[in-house]
Amino acid sequence: MIQQKTTKARALFHQSMKKVARRTERKNTSHIPHIGRKQKSPLLLFAQEVIQNPREMGAACPSSAKLARAMAKLVPTQEKGLVIELGAGTGIITQALLQFGVAPKQLIALERSHSLAKYLRQYYPDITVIEGDAQRLQHLLHEQNQPVHTVVSGLPFRSLPKQVGHNILKQVAHVLPHEGRFIQFTYDLRGNHLTLPSHFQRVESKFIWSNLPPARVDVYQSL
Repeated sequence: MIQQKTTKARALFHQSMKKVARRTERKNTSHIPHIGRKQKSPLLLFAQEVIQNPREMGAACPSSAKLARAMAKLVPTQEKGLVIELGAGTGIITQALLQFGVAPKQLIALERSHSLAKYLRQYYPDITVIEGDAQRLQHLLHEQNQPVHTVVSGLPFRSLPKQVGHNILKQVAHVLPHEGRFIQFTYDLRGNHLTLPSHFQRVESKFIWSNLPPARVDVYQSL
């Protein structure tokens, strides 16, 4: 009985997200270059990923454009080197990073989901998209001949298994140099912050109340 109710709830959620996706796609697809009528909308694609991998997605709705812009503004675009985006999803933050001055050749989007990585390659052909697990970040970047100066993350650390989160943060610490930045958002507004190695300090924090749900953006720097 419980399994039947769960299956029914998932089906209803999927149907609702389809309706919302169609309305949203008709109103505005300006953040997606060259989107075609036959292509799956980003919201519908996100909804399917939530149903299939709820723990890895961490939220029922994608990040808002305001949250994406707030994160992108914190990236020091004047720095030389690479900007790495972890968990790029449907590209909301990707687009904001490009709009706020990150050069396409400097942006690497890492996405574990095959369908989302394929989507990103299609709509952001000028950036580098790597399909892979952030727990192997150092290995996945081994072919890059530029240093990393900023890591921007949309990964849901609150819902990830503790050891997975620890492994990812360890990888972030490995790839970031002295004074490198790690920018992360969270829906936990209570003041808790990530447990990074001791040489990282939280240097900035900002609340985005207009996001659904409200979010906090934290900036950590390697000192």
